[in-house]
Amino acid sequence: MNALIWRLHRSQVYLATAGLAVLAGVLLVTGVNMAHDYRTALATCAPTQSCSDLAGQLFQGDGLIIDLVNLTLVIPLLFGLFWGAPLVAKEFEDGTQNLVWTQGVTRRRWLGTNVAWAVLAAALWGAAMSGLVSWWRIPEDALNGRFASFDIQGLVPVAYSVCAVAVGIAVGSLFRRVLPALAATLGVFVVLRLLVGLYVRPHLMAPLTRLVPLLNDRGGAPPGAWILSSSIVGPGGHAFGQSFSLNDVPAACKLGLPDGPRASITCVASHGFHQLITYQPDGRFWAFQGLESAIFLALAAGAVGFAFWRVLRRDA
Repeated sequence: MNALIWRLHRSQVYLATAGLAVLAGVLLVTGVNMAHDYRTALATCAPTQSCSDLAGQLFQGDGLIIDLVNLTLVIPLLFGLFWGAPLVAKEFEDGTQNLVWTQGVTRRRWLGTNVAWAVLAAALWGAAMSGLVSWWRIPEDALNGRFASFDIQGLVPVAYSVCAVAVGIAVGSLFRRVLPALAATLGVFVVLRLLVGLYVRPHLMAPLTRLVPLLNDRGGAPPGAWILSSSIVGPGGHAFGQSFSLNDVPAACKLGLPDGPRASITCVASHGFHQLITYQPDGRFWAFQGLESAIFLALAAGAVGFAFWRVLRRDA
């Protein structure tokens, strides 16, 4: 059975290995150069304590490679589309599963072996990709924080890859046609990523708050923090949220300019107005990675369970 799976899917393995090798070559070469530039710049600005604007000075000409690294965000989805979705759907579409079952291989063993190898391959490739990107981003993370590239490094790319493949297998067992399975895998996985990223992740742990002066670099958040929201707080403790406008500014701070009235931020700050920030500290990065990975692995387990139920129940 294992030998048969290898013969059927070795071209996909070769293609994925070649893609990973190309990515590794690009990241190794550019990563060494970026690390060298970062260490050189740090050594130059550290004696004069002028490193505060280092993030705005370094890597300005590396936009293309940074965009390429950010595009690794879609690689787990590709695993789901080209490994997961056709795995079961193509067998049923071509009717080849009946040939396998008549040769002494049970449905459970057939599906279990296919699922095990697909999930293992996705986990291995996801881990290799994540390791490369995490290493490459060390200078960037030192400047901008790890939350800035949460989705493409650490543990979650592995969990995303496994979940995408599992979702592909599940929808393939449901539709039993390759094209509908591809479309459904794309839609389901993208929706899952958006829902978790936008609505679940910010609430995985209770955020911290900090009241800071209006004139404050990075809004007063600790280095590397993930800023969830920021609002203006008046001298009486009233939080304006997004409703703060020129009408709320003390009259003494309003400036009449030719192109319209403005407010002096310095003046507003002197009247007791502050900024309230809500944030997740950089120290929680790995906790968030673990929690979100657990969510996607649980979703993957549910998808695989559905595939087994669908295949064994319908074809028993």
